Amino acid sequence: MIRFAESRLKIEWAKKHISDIDAAVVRFTSSEDFYTLYIEHDKRQRTNHLRFEIHEERFPKNDLALMIGDVVHNLRSALDLAWYEVVFNGEGTPTKWTRFPIRDTSEELMGPLTAALKEKMISLAVAKLILETIKPHSAGNIFLWGLDDLNIRDKHQLLIPVLKLMRFLGIRLENEKGKLIYPDQLWFMDASCSIRLREADDMLVTIKDKGRATATILFDLGIPFEGEAIIPTLHRISEAVAGTIEAFEILLAETP
Repeated sequence: MIRFAESRLKIEWAKKHISDIDAAVVRFTSSEDFYTLYIEHDKRQRTNHLRFEIHEERFPKNDLALMIGDVVHNLRSALDLAWYEVVFNGEGTPTKWTRFPIRDTSEELMGPLTAALKEKMISLAVAKLILETIKPHSAGNIFLWGLDDLNIRDKHQLLIPVLKLMRFLGIRLENEKGKLIYPDQLWFMDASCSIRLREADDMLVTIKDKGRATATILFDLGIPFEGEAIIPTLHRISEAVAGTIEAFEILLAETP
């Protein structure tokens, strides 16, 4: 019998959803109509600004939120399945309440572990592994703690991603004489969605090619990992879950 096979299936399924999220973002940024560029010319000041207008209504945020929720649920389930197997292999009696313990602090984590020890569901070695190595609390393993928080939140509200455009490449600007301005420039959009074209003062600027964009999606404010890029964060969470499964596997292999 292969240990933790079901947990690994959940992890692989979560990784598939992460790939689906990445593909959906790429499809969105590859479309030609999700953003508009235009030149804002001030005749009085004789200045030009390159303005970015993002059509966020075309951003599939709800579909992405559902996929993010699927990732979170599958990774949390992988931990619960592993915990169930640890209890079973330790000759404990799992119940419908058997769940991998994650708490805000290490002190709070002592509660469920002490109860599990008292009921002979786990061994001292398992409790020690949880407290000293895995550390599923906010000050220990932020990825496991954050996973649990996101999983709970997704039961009450969708984890809507925030779209953030990082850079534009291939934008072609010309002056009134047909001369290229800022050739091969890599543009980074700031919060104002406006960039002053200082080298083009007193010129009549035309956009000949709006280029292509690279975008990323972030966790919204007020939730774990706020402001962090979602896709690499989900990968790190999946690695933390896989590492937990591996730690259990090593412990069981060493247990007579």
